[in-house]
Amino acid sequence: MEALRLQPTQQADRIITLDIIRGFALLGILMVNMQFFVAPKLFLMLSGVTLFEGALSSSADWFVTIFATGKFFTTFSFLFGLGFFLFMERVKAKGLSVGKLYSRRIFFLLFLGLIHIFILWSGDILLNYALAAFFLLLFRRSSMETIKSWAIGLFSAVLFLLAFFTFIESLAENILGEESGLINDFSPLVEKSITVFQNGSFSEIFTFRLAEEIPLVLPNFIVSVPMVLFIFLIGLYVGKKGVLFDITGHLEWIKKVWKNSLIIGVLMTVVFVILKVELFIVPFYLHEATVEVLSLVSGLVMSFFYISSITLLCQKEKWMARLKFLAPVGQMALTNYLLQTVICISLFYGYGLGFYGKVTPEVGILITIAIFTVQIFLSKAWMERFKYGPLEHVWRAFTYKGI
Repeated sequence: MEALRLQPTQQADRIITLDIIRGFALLGILMVNMQFFVAPKLFLMLSGVTLFEGALSSSADWFVTIFATGKFFTTFSFLFGLGFFLFMERVKAKGLSVGKLYSRRIFFLLFLGLIHIFILWSGDILLNYALAAFFLLLFRRSSMETIKSWAIGLFSAVLFLLAFFTFIESLAENILGEESGLINDFSPLVEKSITVFQNGSFSEIFTFRLAEEIPLVLPNFIVSVPMVLFIFLIGLYVGKKGVLFDITGHLEWIKKVWKNSLIIGVLMTVVFVILKVELFIVPFYLHEATVEVLSLVSGLVMSFFYISSITLLCQKEKWMARLKFLAPVGQMALTNYLLQTVICISLFYGYGLGFYGKVTPEVGILITIAIFTVQIFLSKAWMERFKYGPLEHVWRAFTYKGI
């Protein structure tokens, strides 16, 4: 019957604040990802090699580390969990199966994630999202207390796993040493990856990525998938709490989150920086584990500060008008996320312009701003003509097909 047909959310029903936050998160994600698009960041981190010296490059690296790394991935994940709640509410209101429609939605995301990570770029987040999203479905009927308990449990497990693996790695490096041959030395891969990515054909880069990058990336799913699920659950919790439908009524709660996340986030970030630059050193076998845990937790807390800050600003008409330019970018977030990859590999890989390994961190930030500026204008132009972004339209059509 026509009355029971489930249609995607119409433009007028969108919560603009969420689109603004999502657009802002895309800028931060690109800024962090740019480090991996322009240079072999993965191998640089594993080998301890520095590609670009100088105060300006070092300052640019620290800027991204302090203000972006770990903050926007979590922001985007939170919005996904919140979006899941909104999706459930719409589907249940029509009396249709949440599980069936949601599974279609996630299978499409899984398909895109597999293509993205294996064919295009190893820094994909969509595959993590799809895997965690299947588990999220198990919580659709759970109470807020159950969701909260599972979120705390998952977060504790993630911190333990991250600390444990980092501790074991540090212990092995200090006891065995790279000269033993039992610990991998990734330094040669820095130069090799620059040569391949800068000059290689699609097949050469693809082969190198499958052989050298993917085997290092996939094991991280042991930590990253539970981490993503934990943040999804926070988003689901906030959705069930009813914050979105009554922001005014929850202003005091949002302000409390804003204040606490600012204080705790700044303090943890300061401690992280102190340990990172080794102004203070804990025992060698705990140092790296402590730094990694602080990085993760401070990034999570600061993401709550960003989210609550934008939410509070959007309650004021002047700030809503100033920030609204980000909404179209956020409305077609999936398209823009993948478009960022296409643009960047076209600029930096050998089958594109081949600028890989030649771009300093500070120039990388400028390129990030330039690409995002283009996306702002493209998104605005597109959303003035269409209801959904290109990939969003396909995603929705696949989800609601036959209903």
